[in-house]
Amino acid sequence: MKNGQRSVVISDPHLFHPFRRFGGYQYAQVFARYGWRVILLSASFTFWRTLARNPGIGLDYVQLWRSRGRRIEENLTNYGLSHWLPRRVRFAWPFRRFAHALYVPGLPAILRREGMEQVDLLWLHGNEDWLYRRAVPHRKLVVRVFDNYSGFAMGYRNDHPLMRETLAAADGVFTCTQYVRDLYRGLRPDITVIPNGVDFERFRHAAAPEPPFLAAIPRPRAVYVGAVAAWFDLDLVLALARRLPTVQFVVAGPWSRRMPPLSACPVNLHLPGPLPYDSIPALLAGCDVGLVPFSDNDLVRGVSPIKVYEYLAAGLPTVSSYWRELESESLPIALARDLDGFVAGVEAALGTPAAAKDALRDYARRCSWEQRLREMLNKVGVPLADG
Repeated sequence: MKNGQRSVVISDPHLFHPFRRFGGYQYAQVFARYGWRVILLSASFTFWRTLARNPGIGLDYVQLWRSRGRRIEENLTNYGLSHWLPRRVRFAWPFRRFAHALYVPGLPAILRREGMEQVDLLWLHGNEDWLYRRAVPHRKLVVRVFDNYSGFAMGYRNDHPLMRETLAAADGVFTCTQYVRDLYRGLRPDITVIPNGVDFERFRHAAAPEPPFLAAIPRPRAVYVGAVAAWFDLDLVLALARRLPTVQFVVAGPWSRRMPPLSACPVNLHLPGPLPYDSIPALLAGCDVGLVPFSDNDLVRGVSPIKVYEYLAAGLPTVSSYWRELESESLPIALARDLDGFVAGVEAALGTPAAAKDALRDYARRCSWEQRLREMLNKVGVPLADG
């Protein structure tokens, strides 16, 4: 590591992916842009799974682990880790006392490889990455809890003893929503809410032409970009497309639920599947309305949707399902409580004048990842840049 270069280790359950960019990577990229040496640690898994024909984990995680580190860009390397102990064992007493030393590859070896003895900042997300606090020597510790992890129904406990220890030791604790802050307020009263953000410059201008499939779809176009998972209200989207037959609905993203048969889909519903992240700005620039059709559940109530900020940066008027967090944040979007509300919201959005779209971009400009990061670092007394 260069003399005087600052360093940060960021733990995030996701890995760098050509189709998706989550908050951990976005913040890692901002750090790297300002000259920090950055290690991005993706979610760990049990080592013994790699010996099975069907390891039960994404092959991209196994490939990252086998690569022993993947350089994403200058100053930024993504690592995958495995652990000798099964998940339920490594966090149990008394194993938790030494389990931090059983990662493969070992964290001390990774730090040596990157020229780090003690990092300036250790950045955790609190979803079972608690052992890193003992394995990575650090000057400052921040914890950014970005979801209601118990909403994933994986046996996660918000009050786990190691979570209590981690929050108590942190120099700053942040959540993306008031809902999640309130879940942890009994463990740490001084939690700061800082919502997700946007790579504003990437989304304000579409440098590439619109995706080829989009050219064959007439306007107006309403778009959803993101995972089509349990929280996606498919029935709502199908009904919305039937109620507004002159509007073309584009749902672009990976499916983790069963896709409906084509015979059940209205002709104005288009399902291109996942698109490369770099093509998303051009897709949004070629559409007229952004959609967030989510179901009402504990996981969604704790979400700060990145896609909303990306829609706004692209100048897209946006219609979202209602949940209290979006209302309390006073985002410049329409909130719909039912199908009729969505229909009215989309119809109104289609009449949005150009000046109003510019105002949406101006709002998103103030929500960039860099602005969010500066706010967090100011809370813990760490400057992003020298001087």
